[in-house]
Amino acid sequence: MTKEELYKKIENQKKELSAQERNMLYMQGKEVDCLPYSLLSHEALADIWGFTVEELRHSFEAKCALLERKRDLYDEVGISGALGLRGLSEALGSKLIYPENSEEIVVDPILMNYEKLDSLEEFEVRKNEVLMKKMEEIHRLIDYFPDMPAFGGVAGPMSTAISLRPIELVLRDMKKRPEQLHRLLEFCVSASLKWVKTLNEEFSITSVSIADPATTTDILGYNYYREFSYPYIKKLFDGIMKITNQVPSLHICGHSKKILKDLADIGFNNFSLDNCESLEEIKNLVGNRMLLGGNIDPVDIMRNGTIDDVIEATKQVIYYGSDNPCGYIVMPGCQVPIGTPLENIDALRYAVREYSKGAVKGKRINPFQ
Repeated sequence: MTKEELYKKIENQKKELSAQERNMLYMQGKEVDCLPYSLLSHEALADIWGFTVEELRHSFEAKCALLERKRDLYDEVGISGALGLRGLSEALGSKLIYPENSEEIVVDPILMNYEKLDSLEEFEVRKNEVLMKKMEEIHRLIDYFPDMPAFGGVAGPMSTAISLRPIELVLRDMKKRPEQLHRLLEFCVSASLKWVKTLNEEFSITSVSIADPATTTDILGYNYYREFSYPYIKKLFDGIMKITNQVPSLHICGHSKKILKDLADIGFNNFSLDNCESLEEIKNLVGNRMLLGGNIDPVDIMRNGTIDDVIEATKQVIYYGSDNPCGYIVMPGCQVPIGTPLENIDALRYAVREYSKGAVKGKRINPFQ
């Protein structure tokens, strides 16, 4: 399909439900216009529309302009109180560099040795200059967009640990200094919960996401996961539940199949999976306990593929995900990278609306008929 053909087809699509209406009705088990979907393309769209990552870090006006455009064109709304994978590390004293158009990089982690952990354990959100600046920005955005929901987010304990201490040292600590690593992971949970608690107290935020790429079984063997990751993910989950009374969502990059039953046992019921996993296998494994999302390749399909590649991949996940008993959200397996063509983002939205009409939670849709 050419770009011109795609946009002509999009023009002919009927007006749909709002994302909020669709999600609410779908989770109630009612028929909706199409499956819920998310484009996961914040920075990719920013780049397409002429905003640099640097502007989004430092310009309030750029943030507002981008949020307005996403709302008006894609019905994607939300003010982020998420710290990302390295935000807490920066707040605690690690040095980061910020390339103009790519993710931040930790260049001087605060915990090259454990001697500084004593002082870090005294951390308080409202005494931290970096986090108070973040709080001020959230206040301004909420004042500017009073009808827009706000959400929070933290990195998982293991991912927080490797942002504070180099991953090769953390992995070595599992054998040589396990007691110190346990102490570090305990601190990571405590610090993240302090941020969640502050968001809840200050902004009444109850929707919280956890991203924990370091917990993938591509990095941790199952036994190491059970000893060093599982107990602290559970503590983080329990702490968020106590603060917000709402189950947090979870994303793990890479392979996660071997640990998903454990995560479902903890209580996670909303999981987005990477494209390297089989959606059919994950559905059969935990689909009766978890709302699933993701699985479209963000790089080879979304950034590097053609319009037809995106449409085909979207049809595939509709076919395999639509009958998940707890529901399925169509979206890429991770954040869409900068450099993704706008027509590929629009092709995903077009394909969901075109090929998952009349969606009902748990009901198989065959988009290939």
